[in-house]
Amino acid sequence: MRGFVMAKKDTYLALLRRGIDEKTAQILSDGGIKVGDLKTLDVETLINNYGLKKEIATSVLDSVKSGPRSSAKQRYLADVLSDSGDKKKVDKIEEQRFRREQKDLHAELLEKKEQLRIAKVEQFREKKLVMNRLGKTVELIVKLENTFDEEGKDEQRTKLRDQLETRGLEAARDHELLDLSGTPQDIVDFRRKIAPVLCMHACPDCGEEMDPRGGNVLDDMSDFMLICWDCENEFRAPMAQFVEDKLENGERIQIDPKKGPRLKVYQPPKKSDSLSVDDLIKRDLESTGASVAELEAAVEASKLSGGLMSIEDWIDQTIAAKGYIQAQEHREEFILATGAGATKFNKWMKKAGLYFNKQTGRWTRWEDR
Repeated sequence: MRGFVMAKKDTYLALLRRGIDEKTAQILSDGGIKVGDLKTLDVETLINNYGLKKEIATSVLDSVKSGPRSSAKQRYLADVLSDSGDKKKVDKIEEQRFRREQKDLHAELLEKKEQLRIAKVEQFREKKLVMNRLGKTVELIVKLENTFDEEGKDEQRTKLRDQLETRGLEAARDHELLDLSGTPQDIVDFRRKIAPVLCMHACPDCGEEMDPRGGNVLDDMSDFMLICWDCENEFRAPMAQFVEDKLENGERIQIDPKKGPRLKVYQPPKKSDSLSVDDLIKRDLESTGASVAELEAAVEASKLSGGLMSIEDWIDQTIAAKGYIQAQEHREEFILATGAGATKFNKWMKKAGLYFNKQTGRWTRWEDR
């Protein structure tokens, strides 16, 4: 009896490992059948002898024949629950909804990506501002420490110590915001003690290092010469020596006075050849065969009767009086005197051969510019 119970339990567990549900496995194990015997049975036998449905019986046989696997239960349930083996048709409405959701998700991802990019840019800008502020604070601390070392009065040293404490707190705050290694005092020490040493010159004869601030030859300020106080040898810095050699050898740019300019030279605008109103009247009167006196009288009469000046005369008269013509100042007078349109002011000035100065906004003769 005990062996039968153990065999029944083993069959039950073996069926579970093959993905068969607990109820079906319990029915088959209670029937006394073994897993090996299930492989020899068919669907009708399981239906008639054990009361299983056709779909369940088919899935049981497939699961037993395929052997135990991790996804056997999912496969068994899929075979039982599916109506048929054919692929389901996707509804068009569902497909459109899915595509719309996919498009919205893609747009949301792009928006998140843009927000992330903007956030990175803002973070970089903030770090840059903090770094610039830290650099200025470090330079100020360097100056304060140099002054503190040179100061002999206790009162001034106390004030400098307070300023150093305040600037030190500011530098520590910015240093922590940038998440830098070390301390702000390390930067100050490098700036005060190491950086000046790196900028020192060495004497080419004895090799003695010297600070260029205290080694300049002040007798001749026209040349950048250094002097070594140990061997009293005067020498130039390598860059200064290179420049001096270039100047002495004459390897400089030569300018040919006969060579023309590289850029195109624009000629001044020519005066327009269009006839004025007076010239037109004179031409018409000459065609009639009138004398000079009659022509002049007719021209003067035309001016008096018409009441308007020619544009050329108005320009000559205004430039003779003012020396220039400006739109804001003379536009209204130009319209009343000549009868021309307000929008044609610049056109007539350009047609008369005047030069326009963009800085002052005035029209003048080309020779008076």
